[in-house]
Amino acid sequence: MTEGTDAPVRSFRTIVHVDMDAFFTSVEVKDRPDLKGKPVVVGADPQGGHGRGVVSAASYEARKFGVKSAQPVSTAYKLCPEAIFMPHRFNRYKEVSDEVMEVLAGFSDRLLRMSIDEAVLDCSDNGEKFGTWRKLGNAIKKAVKEKTGLTCSLGIATGMTLAKMGSELTKPDGLTLIHPGKEEEFLAPLPVEAIPGVGPRAKESLNRIGIRKISDLQRSDLAVLSSALGKWAERIHELVHGVDRDEVVSTHERKSFGEERTYTSDLTALTQVKDALGEIADDLAQRMARKNISGRTLTVKIRFADFHTITRSQTLPVPVRSAENLFEHAWTLFQRNVPEGTVASEKIRLLGIQLSHLYAAKTGEQLWLF
Repeated sequence: MTEGTDAPVRSFRTIVHVDMDAFFTSVEVKDRPDLKGKPVVVGADPQGGHGRGVVSAASYEARKFGVKSAQPVSTAYKLCPEAIFMPHRFNRYKEVSDEVMEVLAGFSDRLLRMSIDEAVLDCSDNGEKFGTWRKLGNAIKKAVKEKTGLTCSLGIATGMTLAKMGSELTKPDGLTLIHPGKEEEFLAPLPVEAIPGVGPRAKESLNRIGIRKISDLQRSDLAVLSSALGKWAERIHELVHGVDRDEVVSTHERKSFGEERTYTSDLTALTQVKDALGEIADDLAQRMARKNISGRTLTVKIRFADFHTITRSQTLPVPVRSAENLFEHAWTLFQRNVPEGTVASEKIRLLGIQLSHLYAAKTGEQLWLF
């Protein structure tokens, strides 16, 4: 779903806010496809002696019953006794989050990781090749889905806070465009609590003076707002009129480059695996070449049909990035770690190649290609 008019990237500051949909529970469903379509809650088991715990995350199916984050698990169980309660797996969530951030880093060098399931990109300089905001947003959503199997909701605007507000409006799997020059019109019908940072107390203060929608804020005098919001009044006043100057300060240092594929039909023969690794190596080599980067540690990721996953790595004497070398080392690692006959019996649903210990060439310097 998209909102707003499209805009050419080259003409405007282009800020993209990416919000993963129901992230923790989505990871659980990704690893356990049998949970798809069921109410899933990440939190303590309400019947296992930990009824005083709280809900960390709830799937959209569980939210329909009123289950939400920070709610006591005992309350969640009363609201939805058929919900499936899963224990926390923070290491797994961090692993998938890192995969998401690596995908996003391919779209912009200015990436700010807001939290484990949220990031903001400044694509003003890197997004021109996509032409328009809508094409850029759809490309990001597609890349995240192909890499992780998960959906995300995006907001694109000329500022960070505006983009975040957009990403919240059409969840899940949404894309909201707040067109330059149309910010005030877009914001006007929204409730004041749609503004990040306007919590229950600020909302109550605004409601007390008759301000319930952002359109009310837009018509209000700054002095009146100051009486309700204190030092934040000027910032809010600017924002509701479409002024959002915050800069994206990157916190993401790329530590690896990787490509992986999840196959709709499991691989059952070595010839299929060999061809698949060749295609992955070609795509990864092209990405490395565009960034003029190579790497010394190559890792192969193999996920079998039963979701058992292995990763095997090899550190090379010199950095590499050519498709031929990537394939050669990946194929050798695969053969060394997957006994003959395993592919036919256990079948493979995912393959990946990753390079770490990166080496970026200086200006005018040629990377090793052998």
